Amino acid sequence: METTNYFRNDVMVKRPYIKAEWLELALTNPVRREVQSDDGRIRHWVWIQELGRYLRVITLEDGTNVHNAFPDRRFTP
Repeated sequence: METTNYFRNDVMVKRPYIKAEWLELALTNPVRREVQSDDGRIRHWVWIQELGRYLRVITLEDGTNVHNAFPDRRFTP
């Protein structure tokens, strides 16, 4: 799994509790996946029991390079 500079330098600084295995799970076994129409990035959602909510992981167009990740309070499957 690759990550962008933004993810490493900004996202992980703000959300150090995000685990690499959660990201891998979102990429390999998402509950839902959709392409953002404006920039082609891909959203992946996965349920994380430890958080008690869904984690949204956003990748670049290639579907593997992680750009952002955060608990999604409004997602419903």
